[in-house]
This record gives sequence, structure tokens and C-alpha cells, in this order.
Amino acid sequence: MYFLPTSIIFIGYFILTFVYVLKKRKVKIENHLFINELLIALLFLLAGILYPFIYSFHSPNLSQNSLNYLWLFTSIFFLVEMAVLALILIYNTVISKRNPEIMAERDYSKFCKEFNKNWVDDLKSELGRKFLHLFTCFVIFFFWTLGTILNDLGVLSQWGLDNYSFSYWLIITVGFGFVIMFQVADLARLTKFYMLPKWAKRWYQDMKQSELYTFVASTPLVLAFIPFVFAPFPILASVALITTGADAAACLIGKKYGKHSLKTNSKKTVEGFIAGGLTTFIIVFLISIIYSPWLPVSNEKIFFMSLIATILFLLVDAFAKNISDNILNPMLTGFGMWLIFLI
Repeated sequence: MYFLPTSIIFIGYFILTFVYVLKKRKVKIENHLFINELLIALLFLLAGILYPFIYSFHSPNLSQNSLNYLWLFTSIFFLVEMAVLALILIYNTVISKRNPEIMAERDYSKFCKEFNKNWVDDLKSELGRKFLHLFTCFVIFFFWTLGTILNDLGVLSQWGLDNYSFSYWLIITVGFGFVIMFQVADLARLTKFYMLPKWAKRWYQDMKQSELYTFVASTPLVLAFIPFVFAPFPILASVALITTGADAAACLIGKKYGKHSLKTNSKKTVEGFIAGGLTTFIIVFLISIIYSPWLPVSNEKIFFMSLIATILFLLVDAFAKNISDNILNPMLTGFGMWLIFLI
């Protein structure tokens, strides 16, 4: 039962996010945000439900004692994080309500005006935003590599663990930890901005204009990876790199070299579209080859997995409108690859 605190936290986030979306549904529907935010709420629910099965799914020999320790450490970490975040919010609420000047300074409409005034949509700014997303991939690959090394050295077996259980424990703990922080901050930003500390204003300077009145892209990006921890690791790794790396390639190439608009009244370009598709194919093919011990399939199947992922990525890039590509890209490309793997 040591998994309960983590599951309860994420189911609690589902409830809070769902209630927020329903209360603001009129505005959200008018701004084409309702479905996207509803999906984010459901992803929190999915994370809470699936969490108890993550560490042991690929590790059938994992003892209950070892599993309990993994759950316990993660739960303690999250409970401490939640306590710290609660103290920060309470402290800033108290000082804001006691000081009208601070309350006026932390007015969200004022922040939005300043943000729009200083907003710069250039290649340098986009690189900074994409770097944060690519950090997600770094976490996944770093902890997987660490787990592989420790497993090969025989260290993990002494703890009753293996590569999958240890690596996914670290990946989930760090990934969920960031999601917990982002969603607390976002719910406060969108409802009671004065609860956030002064440094939060600098933190939010790097978000997109389209995120001013909704959740930042980092939250759905991480949550959308959750179903694929049950797939072989190369599929999870490919999904993460497609969502961050291929999307970054499409965006940056489009901004730097894009000359031909993909569609009327669209900022997307043919050059960026092609770059994203090629990057997707290369990512899936190379990851499947490099990590072949965890994906024992033929080169022909790897080719078809790469092709399906590319087609689905391009469809999302060309036609997705009101649902974040940080949700659609991992879901469609991931399940597409997984389906080909299982056939």
C-alpha cells in the first residue's frame, strides 16, 4: 500500500484540474482549450491508476519487499515536495493579503500585459523553450544508462532490483516530481497568482503566448509518456525523442529556413514539416537498432515502426488544432509503434 500517497496525489490533481476546467468551461470552450485541458485532467487520473503497476510490469521477479521500498521512497519524496510547495503558497498568500502593494504587483492581468509587451518569438527564444523539453529526454536516457551499467556490474541484483525497475523508479520519481511542481504553480497562476513567489514571474517568462491562459506544455508532455512505460524501453525512448527532438527540428528548421507556408494562415512551413518527418523516421530507426536487446524484432519491422511513426507525426503536425501536439504526438506515434511491434 506504499503506492497510495503517490496515486492519491495524482488522482487529487485530476479532481482539482477537472473542477477548474468545468468552472471555466465557457471561457475554455470559446478559446478552444476545453478538450485539451480535459485531456490533461484525464492524464492525471491515468497516472494515478497506472502508478502501482509501473515498477513491476517489466520485472516479474521483483520481490514485494523491494517494490515496497521503491514505493516508499517515491511517496516520501512527493509528500515532502507537496509540503514545501504548500508552505510556499501559504506564506505568499499571507504576505500578499497583508500588503496591498504586493497584491497589486502580483496581479495576473498585469503580468500578462508585461509578458505580451516583452514577448519575442525568434530562433533564440525557441531554442530555450525546446531545451527544457529536451531535458525530459536527458532524464530518461541518463537513468536508463545508469540502470544498465549498475545491472551489468551486478549492483542491482544485490538490492533485488533489475534495470527496468531501478531505471523506471528514478525516471518516474523525477518526472512526476516536476509534474507535481508545474501543476501546483499553474493552478495557482491561473486562479490565484498572488500565491506564487516573486521568482515565479521570471520562471514563467519562457512560456509561449498560447500558454498564458492554460497549462504549460511541460505537464501534458510528461504525462503523455506514462502509457509507454509498459512498452519496451526503445518505444518509450522513441516517443520521448519524437515529442521533443522531432518537434524541435520541425520548429527550428521552419523558423530558420522555412520559405513555403504549409497551409494558408499557418506559421508552419513545408521545410519544417519535412524536417520533422525525417527526424521522426531517423529517431525510431536508430533507437530501435541501438537498443535492440530490449526490442528483439527484425529490421523490416523496425522500418515499418519508423514509417508508421513518421506518418502519424506528420498527420498531427498538419491537422492538429485544438489538442496539444505534446499529447497527440506521443499518444499516436507511441501506440502506432507499439501496435506494429505486437503484430
